[in-house]
Amino acid sequence: MCAVIFLLSAFLSLVDLSKADGVHWGYPDLNTNQEFPNWGGLCDTGKLQSPINLSLRRAVKGIYEVPLQGINYGETINALTLVNNGHSGKMSRLQISNFGIDLRLKGGPLASDYILEQIHFHWWSEHTIDSVRYPFEAHLVHRNAKYENITAAAQKKDGIAVVAILFHASLQRNEAIDEILEYLPKVNKYEHIKKPIRVNVVFEVDDLLPELDNYLTYNGSLTTPSCSEVVTWLVMAETYPITIDQIEAFKAVEFESGRTLNNNFRFVQNLNDRALIIVANKKTDDFTNNSSSRLQYTAVNAILFVLIVKLFL
Repeated sequence: MCAVIFLLSAFLSLVDLSKADGVHWGYPDLNTNQEFPNWGGLCDTGKLQSPINLSLRRAVKGIYEVPLQGINYGETINALTLVNNGHSGKMSRLQISNFGIDLRLKGGPLASDYILEQIHFHWWSEHTIDSVRYPFEAHLVHRNAKYENITAAAQKKDGIAVVAILFHASLQRNEAIDEILEYLPKVNKYEHIKKPIRVNVVFEVDDLLPELDNYLTYNGSLTTPSCSEVVTWLVMAETYPITIDQIEAFKAVEFESGRTLNNNFRFVQNLNDRALIIVANKKTDDFTNNSSSRLQYTAVNAILFVLIVKLFL
């Protein structure tokens, strides 16, 4: 069930944080060598923008008095709302929301409780680790419980916390993702855009997340317009497997009739003078304080991904 989170993450919450004053924006089709467009405003002028390259050589070790923990993440969720919040500006993003129970994140670098609002995903990861880009990334978007809703939180410096999980390429199918894929035909067509549906999918957030022991954290922004610099990012060190054909299934989501996106990630932004902090409370095969070992791990994943791509061509 670990991978479910990423599938679920494909479905955006009903609140569309990606809309910038009604202006259409989108992603370039990298398969046709299109350049990444200027999105305008803070997206182009901000100094705390996301995503970034998570360079372990530039990171410092951090220890927090209270461990990062998810409250009620082990409780069963029986139904979700799925929606495609795409628009005609080459933007398409699926997400899930309306979990039916109070799910909270606390501890670590967070000074308040944060409530899980929605989960969405990107094909090709937005964050890179030592310049290695993964094929899939999920975002668990939380708002600070001090604020009434996600819109209000997006206006406050401490308003949002996002847990990011990266997927590595694998030859082994992810069964949890397959369970979610069966619902994509109900939301992936152009005529389905902004038409949420209720889906009976039983899962626990704990089944979708690695343990919250090892992660990298920094202060950043939303990765879509308005690019508000209000996000505490927590990128999990542990990655999950996904196959190429499972990723391809998500690429069938349309932003216009008959038109789909090959990628929906933003390019990495400059770190500038921000602190990048590594929190390593537990040693795992997937994460180590030794940056050269971590780089070797990510490089192996990248090589495996290239080999798998070749098998599908």
